[in-house]
Amino acid sequence: MAQQGVFGGERRLVLESVGTADAVALRAIRQLVPGAIQEVARLVYQAPSELTNGLHDTAAAEVADLLGGLGFRVSVAPSDAAFRAGVGEFEIALVVTDMDRLPSAIAEAAAFLGTDLATARRLVCRAPAVLVSNISEATVSAVRDRFGRFGVDVDVSRLSAARYYAVVAVDNPALRRTVTELIRDIASDAAVVETEAALTVADLSLENAQALWGRLQRTGARASICNRDLERYDVSLNQAPDTAPMREMLVNIGLPVRVVPRVLGKLPVIIRQNVGHTAMQALLDRVADLGGRATGLPHSFQRFALVLRSVKDAPGAIQALVSLGDLPELAASAAVKEAKGVLVGNFTRTTALWLQHTLAVQGTDAGIELL
Repeated sequence: MAQQGVFGGERRLVLESVGTADAVALRAIRQLVPGAIQEVARLVYQAPSELTNGLHDTAAAEVADLLGGLGFRVSVAPSDAAFRAGVGEFEIALVVTDMDRLPSAIAEAAAFLGTDLATARRLVCRAPAVLVSNISEATVSAVRDRFGRFGVDVDVSRLSAARYYAVVAVDNPALRRTVTELIRDIASDAAVVETEAALTVADLSLENAQALWGRLQRTGARASICNRDLERYDVSLNQAPDTAPMREMLVNIGLPVRVVPRVLGKLPVIIRQNVGHTAMQALLDRVADLGGRATGLPHSFQRFALVLRSVKDAPGAIQALVSLGDLPELAASAAVKEAKGVLVGNFTRTTALWLQHTLAVQGTDAGIELL
């Protein structure tokens, strides 16, 4: 790029968006922007970003065409034109509901992030499946378009406005007191829910969540802090009167009319799955207005086991448990050999559903049980 006739002009090269470019294409940007690859990544994922300035018309057009061919969205503008850089203010998570689309989503995540497939699989299958943080609105739009081709939804959170909640395991009185004091010191007005096994804080700012996480690391307590915007929930109906308004509400959220009496007769039961926080809270409020009680069960704190009832393809089942579920081969072989209702594994919700789907295609009858 240091050839005569390249610089000395009046054109600015602007990266408008990552577009459809894979992570490997960042190497081309690095030829224009000196510095570490981390700085290049910041410019790309927080676009719009100025890549270089003072180019002649022909050189600017050639570089723009080159980068465009790699999938980036690039524009050329006068050097003195107004320019507003992007801001890395968003965090996003993938939401995969169709297990047939999961392999495509994993492959796309690997290409986008520049990771191997195993790393991408673990990322996409975790809860929530946070893909990347500190990105701009342009990158959010590009990711939505990119993964939308595979029927994958993208949940978005503006970090400055996000609310967080924490669950801290407390297995002895001394640790419980220490953690309680930390929470009170950092967020004195936060509501703390105590159970025998843990403390839960439901409404923290980003600043308080970061401070709590830092302090908890020094206590040795096992803790999980989640962005509420990116969490997904199952809604359990725990108590409900058998009234016409309650029946109508259950039908309105998608339950068939014929099963409503059976649902009301065997509480608690899951009435909605995989919904965001806003939809979850609205449903909890509606149930309460009708005289019932419901609970939102966050996916990030749920773990599942498979229940193998019958196995048609033993080698295939073992391979699936090893490659998709990260089970040791000996453990997978023993589980398949037993296949009489024994609980197998400790999986995230997405991993459990994917394994169940994959095994069903092979002819294996497998159920899922919440641990």
